[in-house]
Amino acid sequence: MTLCLLYRMTSYKKSREEFSRDVYEAFQAIGVTSDMIHRRRHDRLLEETVITTRNKLLGYAQSNFIVGSQVEGSTTRGMRSDTDFTWRYDNYQVVLKLGAWQTGKINLLAFKDETTPPQFYKLCRLQSTPDGRQEYRRDLIDETDVVDEQGRVLVCNTVFDNIIKCFHEEVGKGEVVKHGPSRSWTDEFDIVDALPCHDLPEECESLFTRSRPGHWPKSETLEYARQCPVFFIPQGHPHSPLNERKLQWRLSTSLTERKLMFDFTEEQMLVFILLKMLKKEYCKLKFGDNFSTFHIKTAMMFCIESHPPDIWRIDNIVECAPYCINILIQWAQDNVCPHFTMGGVNLFDGKLSEPDIRELETFLINLNKNITEYICKLKIDSFGVKVLQKVHDKESIIEHQTEILKLITWMVRGIQCDTVQHIYSQLREMDVNNAVCCVSDHLTYLRGLQSLGSDLQREAANLLLPFLYGTLASIMASCITTQQPVTQDIIDLYQPSFECDLMSGKLKYASMLYCRSQYDQAADMLNHCEGLLGPDVAHFCRCYGRHYHYQPDTFLRKTLNTSTVELMKTSSTSCVIFCKHELPCVPEHLQNEMYRTQTQKEKKERNRLHTWMDLVLIDCEPFLYYLQYLVYREKSNLPRKQSAMSRLVYYFDHGLGKELCDIARGHRDTMLHMLAHCLELEDRPDVAWQLYQRSINIYPTNNMAWVHLIRLFRKYFLCKTSTEKQ
Repeated sequence: MTLCLLYRMTSYKKSREEFSRDVYEAFQAIGVTSDMIHRRRHDRLLEETVITTRNKLLGYAQSNFIVGSQVEGSTTRGMRSDTDFTWRYDNYQVVLKLGAWQTGKINLLAFKDETTPPQFYKLCRLQSTPDGRQEYRRDLIDETDVVDEQGRVLVCNTVFDNIIKCFHEEVGKGEVVKHGPSRSWTDEFDIVDALPCHDLPEECESLFTRSRPGHWPKSETLEYARQCPVFFIPQGHPHSPLNERKLQWRLSTSLTERKLMFDFTEEQMLVFILLKMLKKEYCKLKFGDNFSTFHIKTAMMFCIESHPPDIWRIDNIVECAPYCINILIQWAQDNVCPHFTMGGVNLFDGKLSEPDIRELETFLINLNKNITEYICKLKIDSFGVKVLQKVHDKESIIEHQTEILKLITWMVRGIQCDTVQHIYSQLREMDVNNAVCCVSDHLTYLRGLQSLGSDLQREAANLLLPFLYGTLASIMASCITTQQPVTQDIIDLYQPSFECDLMSGKLKYASMLYCRSQYDQAADMLNHCEGLLGPDVAHFCRCYGRHYHYQPDTFLRKTLNTSTVELMKTSSTSCVIFCKHELPCVPEHLQNEMYRTQTQKEKKERNRLHTWMDLVLIDCEPFLYYLQYLVYREKSNLPRKQSAMSRLVYYFDHGLGKELCDIARGHRDTMLHMLAHCLELEDRPDVAWQLYQRSINIYPTNNMAWVHLIRLFRKYFLCKTSTEKQ
């Protein structure tokens, strides 16, 4: 009642232009600004590029694309949009005619018959004959394959279901949920498998050949869009018989659509987001996902194409929304919603029944008549209240923006850490010589991207190169006996690794110096690292089961004016990682962390995301204090040793001692083991025993603390009992 009264008291006094400005200011207040839209786009595209680069390094024939609202920037915090991934299988190639064969690929032919609706195809397997001709394959390859009446082997659209099913079972997540072609077991993302199409299908030519006013899409946008790959995704038409539906593949132009979305102006994006909010709040219960964001996106594209560019202004946002709604009303009256990038497709088909379309038409007409009232009642992001407010608190605006950037930063850091861990898992199966060759090859590939790649590929390479330099340096240093000095070329390799992030590369170098008894140099590097710590440093851990990110307010303020890549290097830390080939550069007590899985029962409790358990991983800050303790103990510097010990204890007391304390990092068990070891060296095995027990209370399995307890029992308590008996 209060909101309605406020609306009645203010709306009649305002013109549409004034109200549009209020809507614009409300968007600014919830963090939907031009800068934030572009930041979302850049960082999600960077994330996509890092994933694809990782796949190339590891030899996976898969390219990953992020599509939809997260990469478009067409979402808000309150809309809680998931991330839509398209996984393209690059070892496949779908052709539209025989002869477009590519050696080394699984070649499929896309064709239509009397049963396939518009936008849908069937795919049959091809093979090459000894004389170089292409022909239909007649033998079954996959258990889901089907032979048609002509003897051709057709690929069922469930061919990839086992991949996602096996992954889901190994990860141990909830039930796999299917939404059309997408699969997911979490609210955070949807995954769509895709096969690349070699040529542009005929129905996609309409985007480039149909008549239009000419101002949008721009000629350069169309030229770029023509180069965008198109996909076949595993989805049949909902009205087709089941036996036909499972053989149908839907044509997708998601990357073309993404490029067109990137060409929206700020004002056009705001109109689109406003319409999405109205749809989400007022249509979700009525129509579910059958009236989708894609219908609105399509209407927006036709609206921008058909209306003059000068209408898209800040003071005309509320006037532009009805232009788009009118197009939807006309489509509802005609029972046809055309596809913007494909000809001959009705987007209502298979989605909305005749009664649904009539109900949608009625709703849209009412929305058009009362759009200001509908906007003022929007609850998403408290948008309606913010529209009616005269003044927006500056701190609240900053909070909205930093919360958005907090998630974006975590996603970029997360995929960077995931990539490094994947590479380390790859090295686990190799001997040291092959590991050196593998890392060297990765470095060569990344340096190639750094010099010749796109801007995003260069950024992706810059995120990964320092970690690999440090890995190669550490492996090579491990191959040299302790009696030999570390050569200058190895030290030169360590130098670029210091750019990993604020500390992890430097700590890796300091660990090597300690293990080679170069205590003075190690102390200097550790003191330097200690000076880098401060209240504005973010800490990240991406390890499955140890996920953690602490981004203090002072760090989040930096995100407003600093690129994510720069923040990764200068103001954040991640885990320090060692593989088996680097163990001589790891303090002896921590080498045990690589063998935390001791029994078959513990092995069964792990899944494919627990590969990090076969590595040594330590959070930066406690590792810094632990190394300082060890170094100053060797240097017989009692005050500095005690100071390092005190800092480690403080970290423990103010982190693990309070479950919700922000200081607590990801690898709490390893931190406890380091502190317990220090207490052992201080001849306090009873307290060390308690800390190992504390570690087991947190993580009862796959925990090296069990081995430490057995060792302590044998070394101290068993020996003490034997001595007393004597």
